[in-house]
Parts: sequence; structure tokens; C-alpha cells
Amino acid sequence: MNTFNFNGPVSGNAFGNDNTVTNHYHRAGEPAGARELAEQLVTLLRELPADTAAVTRAQAVRDELAAAEEEGRPADEGRVRTALAAVEPYVTAGSGGMALLQGILAFFGG
Repeated sequence: MNTFNFNGPVSGNAFGNDNTVTNHYHRAGEPAGARELAEQLVTLLRELPADTAAVTRAQAVRDELAAAEEEGRPADEGRVRTALAAVEPYVTAGSGGMALLQGILAFFGG
């Protein structure tokens, strides 16, 4: 029998066809990291030929994460996910934007 230790709370898992298990962690203790990624996303979208609405949505993500951090509450996951879904089409391949999106979503468990 194997024992598995986790360094954070597991919020969900998925069992793959190739006998792999993926566990998703909610990093509630690191909202500043998500906010920093959101700030980088805003900067990146300003530099790319992105629609103004995409920049506004990225700013909304950053602002929600900052407000949650200041108020000591969890960020509104629905608001963040909705805004990131609107931003995703404007992130170009190879720009690093997709990694930023995925990094922010990782704070919500994937």
C-alpha cells in the first residue's frame, strides 16, 4: 500500500486512462501570487494587439484579486473565470499569455 502526502488542500482529482492521478490544489494562502500574474497579464495585453475589452477584463481579474486580498476574503471565482474566458481568445500563441491564464486558474484548482 502506498501513502501519499499533499502539501495543500486537494480540491479535486481526475483519474486518467494511463493510471495517472491528477490532484488540483486551491492555493488560498497565495492570493498575492495570482494578483501578480494578473498584473503581468494586463501588461502583456496592453503590448499585444488586443481588444480594449480584453484589457478591461484582465484589469477586472487583477482588481478582484487585489480586493479579495485586501479584504481577507476568497476571490470571486466565477467572476475571475468568466473574465479570463473572455480574455483567452486574445492571448497569442508563444506570448506567454496562456501560461499566465493557466497560472491564475491554478489558484482556483485548475
